[in-house]
Amino acid sequence: MARQDISERRETCFRLVLNISLLYICRVTREELLKQQLTDEQRKILSDCSALYNRLPSDLKTKLEGLMHVFLHEVAFEVKGFGKVTEEMRICVAAEACVLILDRGYNSYWKLKRITISKELLKNERGVWAGWAGRRDVSLQWDAVLHGMKQGNDNYNVILHEFAHVLDQADDAQAQSIPVHEGSVDRAKWEELLKREYPKIIAAYKAGRAHAIREYALSDEAEFFTCATESFFERPKELKKHNPEIYDILEDYYGLDPLPWSIAEEKRIEQKAQELEKRKFIRLIWMGVSVILMAVAMFLRVFEIVSDDFFIYFYPVWF
Repeated sequence: MARQDISERRETCFRLVLNISLLYICRVTREELLKQQLTDEQRKILSDCSALYNRLPSDLKTKLEGLMHVFLHEVAFEVKGFGKVTEEMRICVAAEACVLILDRGYNSYWKLKRITISKELLKNERGVWAGWAGRRDVSLQWDAVLHGMKQGNDNYNVILHEFAHVLDQADDAQAQSIPVHEGSVDRAKWEELLKREYPKIIAAYKAGRAHAIREYALSDEAEFFTCATESFFERPKELKKHNPEIYDILEDYYGLDPLPWSIAEEKRIEQKAQELEKRKFIRLIWMGVSVILMAVAMFLRVFEIVSDDFFIYFYPVWF
């Protein structure tokens, strides 16, 4: 009996030492991965596909890239209907999923193990979907992913939506739009917000009025947090103006304020539009001057002041 007790103690000690060693290795690995950056090719994928990535300030982009390396190291990717997982798939999903944890840290995805990218829409007994998520697994329809990423301000982003579900379920495996555990000091605040604001969304759409949070939130209370997250990152100006309580609690939860990103983007778009108009104006002036010069040249040709060689030489310059 004594020998059995000793054996059990040794086994327990061995498991404890093994678990501590694994945790240490995992921590060291994460610390190293967080220091890594994307390649130029990977950044180009994001600049081409992700409106949200393009809005981020440079310091947050640097932090995001480190988190992406941890994500790509710890989460397995699978495909359905495609020949293989592409680099574009991995980079796009990792980037926008990690935007949600820029301030919260990677431990927010501590249960997440697998991402499945599907060519076709997802189907189950409840209907057809662009994505679904639990704590361990997330499934996404690829065309819907790309559409949501590239639009950037249509209040529809499959990655943000499904990974908000992951965060919502992380503490208790329940999707109920309260993304904090029962002992959290913020628990009561979230419960009060849901009780107060969710009926307002229902009332708004029932009366035919618009709301900053899209109508899909009405399908279930569990969709309030996920749809609010989409609005927070895609339409922060609208959400802040019309629903400041929702905006503020999400700002506190995510530790991020997307409103300045959106304002900066609007200024960049405005500057580009002004530059384009300036170029158009300059081109119109040049075309007008060219027409006048050609008319003068033709007048001079009529009186044989210039030869045909004059036109041959200057025609490419004018037009």
